[in-house]
Amino acid sequence: MHADHYSDLIAALQRANSIILLSHIRPDGDAYGSTLGLGLSLIAQGKQVRIFNRDGLNNLYHFLPRAELIEKTPEQLPPADLIVALDTSTEDRLGLADSLKPAVGVPIDWNVDHHVSNTLYGKNQFIDPSQPATASIITDLIAEARWPLTAEIAASLYVGIMTDTGSFRYRGTSPRTFDQASLLVSKGADPAELAKHCYQSISLPRFKLMQHALAGLQFEFDGALAHTTLTVKDFTELGALPEDTEGIVEAGLTVSGTELSAFFELKPNDGLKVSLRSKGRINVSELAQEFGGGGHPGAAGIGFKTNGTASRELVLARLRKEFTK
Repeated sequence: MHADHYSDLIAALQRANSIILLSHIRPDGDAYGSTLGLGLSLIAQGKQVRIFNRDGLNNLYHFLPRAELIEKTPEQLPPADLIVALDTSTEDRLGLADSLKPAVGVPIDWNVDHHVSNTLYGKNQFIDPSQPATASIITDLIAEARWPLTAEIAASLYVGIMTDTGSFRYRGTSPRTFDQASLLVSKGADPAELAKHCYQSISLPRFKLMQHALAGLQFEFDGALAHTTLTVKDFTELGALPEDTEGIVEAGLTVSGTELSAFFELKPNDGLKVSLRSKGRINVSELAQEFGGGGHPGAAGIGFKTNGTASRELVLARLRKEFTK
């Protein structure tokens, strides 16, 4: 379902007194920014709002206004009039406990997202792939509804848009995106300060992890394909956390002539997380979907719960096939 207007979603949020907002595991700036932005605007209207994420608050984003509102998802969600999932393409990525997945029906009332690969779970969907971030959707929703847009709300939404567009570099960034950013800055979002927190305040273990990943970066097909791999041992030895991998896959694309960058993260219990980025010629969302993943044409991901090492070789072989056609 492609979203054309906000009226039904606005009406549902206005009717509800208690609202739960959820976002995806391994949260990024858009997951936090869109949930906090919407949550703070609803709280300003007197709504009771709880913001849950299975992984809680990533240390990098502790600077976000009212970040303490982000709680780890409990085994059993508290009662609420409305449950909204944001920025999450599949229900599994919400990381809900099995007890929250009834055999009949789904617990999600509204599924609000911008990923073209969204599986349309939930009772209602608002999916707009033309928007580069879910925070973009929430910015437009708040503007259309004429809901509160304070400096705190603007900062959260700006971080969501800034990080999901790669600081307005990725394809999908449009004149509307800059209009949204302009609105948020006019309401009090500080671009320089927020960029400093996102890009110039990383921990030393995170920096060392990036350094190690770049040292292991391999190039094939005259540099057109770049890939690197991190193991569980790498994280242990460097004292890094899974959340510290953000930005690694993008680094491969900084080289002139590189068309596709892949980052493989081997997980405990032999799982694997794959991140893919493209400069545009190759649709990585389609590649990811072949392995049960998804995302955008320029940015996508895949998750494997088992057979991580073997799965890495399968994905790598498929990527190489793109360059041998």
